[in-house]
Amino acid sequence: MNYRIRYIAGIAEDPARLAEYYRTYFGLRELGRSAEGDVSLTDGFYNLTFLKRRPGLDEEDDRVGLNHFGIEIDDIREIEARLEEFAPRADIKQEKGDLHHGEFRVYDPNNLPISLSLNSFGVRGEERGFPNIRHVAMMVPNNQQVCDFLCNVFGMRETSSGRKTAATGSPVRFVGDGGTAVAILRDPARAIADGVEPPGTNLKDGLNHFGFLVDDLAGYLSRLPGGGAGRPASRPMTEERVHDPEGNPIDISQHKGYEVDDNVWVRGPELATV
Repeated sequence: MNYRIRYIAGIAEDPARLAEYYRTYFGLRELGRSAEGDVSLTDGFYNLTFLKRRPGLDEEDDRVGLNHFGIEIDDIREIEARLEEFAPRADIKQEKGDLHHGEFRVYDPNNLPISLSLNSFGVRGEERGFPNIRHVAMMVPNNQQVCDFLCNVFGMRETSSGRKTAATGSPVRFVGDGGTAVAILRDPARAIADGVEPPGTNLKDGLNHFGFLVDDLAGYLSRLPGGGAGRPASRPMTEERVHDPEGNPIDISQHKGYEVDDNVWVRGPELATV
């Protein structure tokens, strides 16, 4: 069983502009473009795709912003069996199977899509240089059900961060697949009602943000337009938050890092001081 998140899809007004941003400031490499204007990039492991917003895009939610993530799988028959056992009302649909999509699609307990690929979403190799994507976060209801779905169907594990938040009565859950830390956060309305988030541009429901691990946090912040906005010290992961040209939130971490499995953390190097 080899189930790992390797794909993030967003919908963009100008995918080419976003591609230039991620190439310039995060060193991503372009995988390819479609005739319709979709652009796919990679950090060496992930496929980060921006789909051009247009009529006929064939996405249930066609709002601009981050849309869904995707999981690399070994065998679609095993997924079918796991869905039959743990989510019998779930369905598997076909996707286009090109560079910008997976081959299959399933839906989580909130009816949000998850792409599936038998071909690593077109990314060959497993390079993990710096910077690299290590975090995805969603803002949704039914947090425990989503946690159970990801663990039971895709073999993810609840992490120590998830158990700590659960012990406080918070609905927030954290799971990992061994390479990526997944945050299942309060839905926007509850986040505001609970007083953990003020109303603002980052409160998008569904897939909300993703995060990079870097080797020189100060250096990245000095080069990024507008610098960064620090994250609360109480958050278990990531130190900074920036936004791309279309407003998608991006977490950046070097020192705190991300818990990608139960008690397994990935962190950037500690830079020597003179």
